[in-house]
Amino acid sequence: MGTGALLPLGTLIAAKTVTSILTSGTGTSTAGAPSPGIHGPWTPPQYSQSALTVLTSTSSSTTSSEASSTTSSVYVFDAVFKLAHHRVLKKTQHPVLTGANITDHAYIEPSRVVLEIGMSDAMASFTNGVWVGFSTKSISAWQILKQLQVNRTLLTLSTRLDTYYNMLIEEMSTSDTNQTRTALKASITFGEVLSAGVSSVATSSTRTQTTGSTSNGTISSTPPGQQQVNQNVLPSVLFPDAPTYPNVPGAGSVSSTTLSNSP
Repeated sequence: MGTGALLPLGTLIAAKTVTSILTSGTGTSTAGAPSPGIHGPWTPPQYSQSALTVLTSTSSSTTSSEASSTTSSVYVFDAVFKLAHHRVLKKTQHPVLTGANITDHAYIEPSRVVLEIGMSDAMASFTNGVWVGFSTKSISAWQILKQLQVNRTLLTLSTRLDTYYNMLIEEMSTSDTNQTRTALKASITFGEVLSAGVSSVATSSTRTQTTGSTSNGTISSTPPGQQQVNQNVLPSVLFPDAPTYPNVPGAGSVSSTTLSNSP
């Protein structure tokens, strides 16, 4: 852990101090008992200030009386060594017959934030009751972050430069070595989830819809004249031997084609 490591409160601390806290054998052991020479977890003086890097998860629940309640959990890391913000503007590209591709609009890609964090079993938590549930604080921190990732929990990440909403933990990586027996140093990648809503607009037609109630028009038919019957009836002058089927339902002895030489 190098000089200039950024605590959640934004205070610079010396490399020797960070190294002794995060990588030494002091602090709480994996069995949960304090190591020799340490009388309880150490509380940094910077904890009296406001945290700069805060991770918040919000969950909603409904009781038996159908009343809904919202619970927020706030997580502050012992140390934030590096925080990388990624914002990308992407422009569309369309090929044309000659020349370079043209762009008709541009859009913002989802934001990404990468945190390099440190957790020490020798340090007290920024807030009591947080980073608990397992034998040590460093193990609890890894397991809690893993559970937030598995549950696809939407998070709010507040940093010194910006606040990000609807963030998911996309990637977690750590190296567990002999120097991190009582600590955790991990890289956590957060990705923004973009959401869309559907808007409805009330419209009115300029013409009243009267489906099912509009009066029908007048329906009239004109029977064919004798000359038309003579031209199209079977048998005819051109087809005197054409058979007729009077007993076939739907069949008739009149054709739509002229079957005689009559004008």
